[in-house]
Amino acid sequence: MVGAVLIVDDSSADRALFRTILTRAGFTVHEACRGLEAIARVKELRPHAIVLDVNLPDTDGHSVCRALKSDVETAGVPVLMLTVRDNDADVLAGLEAGADDYVAKDSDPQIVLARVRRLIQFRQLATVAVLNEHLVQVGRLLAGIVHEIRGPLAVIRGSAELMRLQTAPNDASLQWIEPILRSAKLLQVRLEHLMATVRSGPSILNVVDPCPIVIEATDLFSKGTDPRGMKVAVESSCEQGLPTIKIDGGRLIQVILSLLGNAHEAICQSRVGSRITVLTGIAYDEGEEWVTIAVSDDGPGIPEAFLERIFEPFFTTKDAGSGYGLYLASEILKEMNGRLTVSNLSEGGACFTVWLPVASREQPARTESSERAGSGAIKP
Repeated sequence: MVGAVLIVDDSSADRALFRTILTRAGFTVHEACRGLEAIARVKELRPHAIVLDVNLPDTDGHSVCRALKSDVETAGVPVLMLTVRDNDADVLAGLEAGADDYVAKDSDPQIVLARVRRLIQFRQLATVAVLNEHLVQVGRLLAGIVHEIRGPLAVIRGSAELMRLQTAPNDASLQWIEPILRSAKLLQVRLEHLMATVRSGPSILNVVDPCPIVIEATDLFSKGTDPRGMKVAVESSCEQGLPTIKIDGGRLIQVILSLLGNAHEAICQSRVGSRITVLTGIAYDEGEEWVTIAVSDDGPGIPEAFLERIFEPFFTTKDAGSGYGLYLASEILKEMNGRLTVSNLSEGGACFTVWLPVASREQPARTESSERAGSGAIKP
């Protein structure tokens, strides 16, 4: 889908003209003939752009534009104002009201189409730029935290290693030393995974067993959930004998955590549902074998009109959602030759499915230390 555009014009003939221009170019077109109706439809549809006429029966286009730009929920939607040719007063008033661009109603259809495309492309570039800036800030903060933890953790592990070397094999103290070593190793792997979630550059791909990665991610999520909040059970299951996959373990954990958090927020916000299920198995698509990780919930599901747009940057159906978690998850999987799909369940709720190619379909993995990000989880 190229994009969704809302046409706001009280003239049915003009709406039909613009609808023809845009639909032929692949856009999905919605219509409104009144200003107040348009404001409500923008909140409902969240279009990529608005084509707004100045003259409306219940109010004027400038007032509609000001209302949209003053509302946090709709301020980011670009507005193309329709004006009468050579009417500088309308152009100036529209720009002062917050319109992003303007075009004369009788302009060549290609001019109108080019203006709509430019507004949508500019908006997409701007949102991705904001996303990248946020990620850089998070990365700096996380890098500092990890650095502060690594030092004391290395001392703990080193001291435990020395204690084990100086302890007789039959000494009862080993029952306390071994858990310290296993936990320290586990923490070091998880720190590497945390760093991988915001690491710049290409993913570091390694051949791993998918089940330990899924178990580690669900365990991290369950332990990090606020116990004072709504009780939501998280259940996970892995098929036996799954093929290995070639992925970046830390970034896959980031994807799973994002999907679990998204499902948890949907359930808690709507107060519908109480269970999240993570199923890891094998699926076949067009004759190819994939390892799939399906994260499903029994919440309210996703409106059908939004299913095709759910992975767009900064698109969200939640009141307090950021709108880039699912977009980022989808982009991470593309880097690892995988993909992310979504569907509504017939019994209610939504299901996000991670598709990962099996390692046998990929080139040999790069050699990395067994404790680098992507080497898999170490069981305590």
